[in-house]
Amino acid sequence: PPRSTLFPYTTLFRSATPLALQEPVPAGRSLVIGGLVKKEYRLSSYTLNKFATARIRTREVSPSGEYEGAYVYTGIPLYNILEGVTPQKPGNAPFDRPLDMAVVFQSSSGKTAWFSYGELVMTDDRHPCMLAFHRRQVLPSKDPEKYTKNKYRDDLRGLRLVCPRDQDTARYLDDVEKITLTVLRTPDDMLPVMKKGAECASRGIFIIEEDAGKPVSFAGAARQKASGWVRIGHGRGYKGISKAEGYGLRGVLKKNFRACRPDKFFLFVACDGYRVLFSGREIFFTNDGASYLIVDTLDGRKATGNYMLAPVDDYFVDRDVWGLSHIVMLDAR
Repeated sequence: PPRSTLFPYTTLFRSATPLALQEPVPAGRSLVIGGLVKKEYRLSSYTLNKFATARIRTREVSPSGEYEGAYVYTGIPLYNILEGVTPQKPGNAPFDRPLDMAVVFQSSSGKTAWFSYGELVMTDDRHPCMLAFHRRQVLPSKDPEKYTKNKYRDDLRGLRLVCPRDQDTARYLDDVEKITLTVLRTPDDMLPVMKKGAECASRGIFIIEEDAGKPVSFAGAARQKASGWVRIGHGRGYKGISKAEGYGLRGVLKKNFRACRPDKFFLFVACDGYRVLFSGREIFFTNDGASYLIVDTLDGRKATGNYMLAPVDDYFVDRDVWGLSHIVMLDAR
């Protein structure tokens, strides 16, 4: 039979223009990456065009719950940018890895959006946060020229921070010009000192809010389970496929922190000083956050170190905190 009979769409795609086209970063875009990094990075449009890009669709809702439209973005996933950036802390830092760092995006108008370092580099690729450089409306097939439900009609004029994991656009940011890696102020005198290679166990979890502490309460917190948890470490690779059981993280935080809000940050610290920072928005306003656990049982046995923070939907397990002993609520500043 003729080829057109076997592949009826061959002629169509030869004559039509595909909607998903490779689009370059427009001239005049630039990005500075600074703060706690080995060197300051200055990326021009020419350099940004070297990065691998992605094309994603969004359905955007404002923080007040108003529909803002549906769009297709082309941009650079932030993981692709940050994996080439070398964080560098002062020599006297209480923790020498970047997992307790925050990442601040700043626009040309001075507006900022705050993230944890881990939510940008340790999560998977299903809904990547990106710096978009092209935007197109998603329009209905019937009378698209009459459609008025999309707030934005034009293409982007700068780099737009797009966060499809978030439930609303509170952390979306137009015309991003700078990324800064930083750390938040922490009550280090109340936290364990880092001891690499130390074997320890948590004797309980201590909650710290506004430099005041108290033991954690699990009363009223729902139990949750996770199965088929594929555990892969960034440094040492495959660790197993596990079943975990414990308390839902959202419930524990809401129960124990008086001023618990999504705009806060939460620092989780192990008995050996290992630290991981999470934004409140990733915990409370993403689908992944609903799966986060404080685990006490792993594969039918007591968890190593008694308690373990387990963000089970992360790609890497580096944000697991074995021997969890302290949780600190922090402000973005």
